[in-house]
Amino acid sequence: MVNILIVDDAANKIQAIRRVLEPLITEDIEIIVANCINSAKRELKKRNFDIMILDICLPQIFGENPQQDGGMRLLKTIKDSKFYSYPRYVISVSRYEQSTEVFSSSEGKIHTAIFYDEGSNAWENKLNSCVEAAISIVKNTTVHRIYDFDIAVICALEEEAEMIKNSLVSVEKYQVEYDDDIYYKGFFDTEDKKISVVLSFANQMGMVAATSLATKMINNFAPRYMVMTGITGGTKPDKMNFGDVIVANTSWDYRAGKDIRNQDSAYHLNSINALTIDTKMTSYCRNLSQNKTKLREIKDNFRMGDVPGTELQLLIGPVVSGASVVTDPEIVKDVLENQDRQVLGIEMEIYGMYYAANWGINPRPKFVALKAVSDFADSAKGDKYHKYASYTSAKVFEVLAKEYFEYEE
Repeated sequence: MVNILIVDDAANKIQAIRRVLEPLITEDIEIIVANCINSAKRELKKRNFDIMILDICLPQIFGENPQQDGGMRLLKTIKDSKFYSYPRYVISVSRYEQSTEVFSSSEGKIHTAIFYDEGSNAWENKLNSCVEAAISIVKNTTVHRIYDFDIAVICALEEEAEMIKNSLVSVEKYQVEYDDDIYYKGFFDTEDKKISVVLSFANQMGMVAATSLATKMINNFAPRYMVMTGITGGTKPDKMNFGDVIVANTSWDYRAGKDIRNQDSAYHLNSINALTIDTKMTSYCRNLSQNKTKLREIKDNFRMGDVPGTELQLLIGPVVSGASVVTDPEIVKDVLENQDRQVLGIEMEIYGMYYAANWGINPRPKFVALKAVSDFADSAKGDKYHKYASYTSAKVFEVLAKEYFEYEE
């Protein structure tokens, strides 16, 4: 779609410009007319224009006397303000030679000035030629998205995001225009590379919030990797310990499906639409899981609270997501018996992030969630190892980012 804005207050001139453009108009070209500065600003605030055909002598409000520099002031306003979209091509069409010269001296290096002489068709030929060239370029412009940030990190809670920020250098708040979410950017410094990281935490817990935030981060930052860190409920207290980090190699919504009632009984029929991480990502995590020295180092460096008396493990397996915090062991039992006995964790966000990353716009990121066990999804749920679990999750991510992830130059 090519959008053209004509800004002029003279009806006969507008009609003449439309006549010149008529042979070029197809169904994917739209022409909008604004007859004063205020009207043009309203249009430029509403949409993006590819081409603007501008009179230099314009009134502020239609019906008032035109101002000799009205068009130039309009250009300055939209250049200096983030609220307006500046057109890709501006063509000045003025009946005053002095106005044409002023425009050429100010904007002539990148835009075009045409002297409007009603007694000649020279202006028509030049306008037709300029607009035809501009339309051709706009129609044939291909936008190639490339990876911008190395890693985007999503957390469910602010304290989890703080653990990531503590590992980065040059951390600063980062505001995206038209986006009210809070982002931070920083770097991991290694001998070989400066790894760019952008992170955020959701406004609330749950899959919907995680999907929304992940989608925005993919669109805004085009990350090569998307990682979720934080805490989860473990499902196998005989095989895992507080602080152990689970790599969610597969995730699904364990409550998706159909609730059925037959006479006096009710049951849930689940639909498992699982999403799985990249095989190379699994390989990175498997290699780290065997590096017991590095995992022991992570544990030994924790200085912020209680530490369990067990060795830190990196486990790989399914983690399921649902809409609520689980403190009922019967729910865990149902998932293990009726969905997949290999499930290692149960939480509220991973599947949402995986869905956004799997179906995001290109280039899509490789994705993984690294969540540490802070409880066992039962009534004994507490905060004793919450900080330790947040820490181990963040540190495992840091090691993967610095020593295992691959970054194309």
